[in-house]
This record gives sequence, C-alpha cells and structure tokens, in this order.
Amino acid sequence: MPEHSFLAIGECMVELAPDRDGLFRMGFAGDTFNCAWYARRLLPETWSVGYATAVGADAVSDDMLAFMAAEGIATQAIRRIEGRTVGLYMIALKDGERSFSYWRGQAAAKAMADDPDWLDRAFAGRDLLHLSGITLAILAPEARERLCAALGRARAAGARVSFDTNVRPRL
Repeated sequence: MPEHSFLAIGECMVELAPDRDGLFRMGFAGDTFNCAWYARRLLPETWSVGYATAVGADAVSDDMLAFMAAEGIATQAIRRIEGRTVGLYMIALKDGERSFSYWRGQAAAKAMADDPDWLDRAFAGRDLLHLSGITLAILAPEARERLCAALGRARAAGARVSFDTNVRPRL
C-alpha cells in the first residue's frame, strides 16, 4: 500500500516522431507526463504516481489512458470531456535539429482547470504536486487562477508543489 503520492499535472499529447521511410511512430508524451513516467520508474513502490489532466471521450483518449495504466501511472485524477480529444504534436528533423508542430484546438487539457471542485478532489491527500510552465501556458487566464488557488489549498493542507518553468516562448 503506497504511503506517499506524487501527482503530475499537465498535458499529455499524441506524439508523432519520424521513424523510417517517411513513416512516423506514434506515442504519448509531454513534459509533465514524462516526469510522471520517470517518477514511476525511480520512486519506490511506497509512492503512488498519478497524472491529472483532461482528455476526451474518444478512442485516442482511451488509448492514452490504457497506456498510462499499463505504465503504472494512476489515472483516477483524469477528467473525461465529451466533444474534446487530446492534443497532437509532430516532430520534424532537419540537419539533426528537431522542430515541433502542434495541434491543440480541441485538446481537453486546455479545460482541465475549469472545475475547481474537481481540482480539489484530484489534489486531496497528495504529498507532491508537479506542474510546469506549459501546464499554465495552455490554460486561459481565469483557469490559471483556479489552478493556482487549488494548489494553494493543497499546500495549506500539507502538499508540496514543484514547478518546472519549461519556458516555451511560442506559448
């Protein structure tokens, strides 16, 4: 039974990465999700590792949640939003340098902080909450305020909050 709880908060996206012969390999990634993925591998079993975001109610969202669960990342703090899906990004390589193109128009993660009660439930009892500058950048200003207020309530209840600035000027 886990004694401690780590929760990463942000946006996991479909990643299309160049493979071979002009084909792309599909995966799931994102800065805070990658942190949760590594945390699950590095933290002892006395820690639960979860992810908080919003996803759609479509097949690709189902696949993402199944991937997370298979990797040992708890998905109970993930909201499902009808009519939305997950964001997508594609990596392009030129002269060994990577560049990224993003599609986030219908990304449910942009609405993850629309429900303050859900935020409080997701953060309740957590020892460590982790988010990034990208988490904040994808949210509307009023949603950022709701997220920060919920983080403040969690801190007052004893949680620690870690923040990775992960500056992305284009965001």
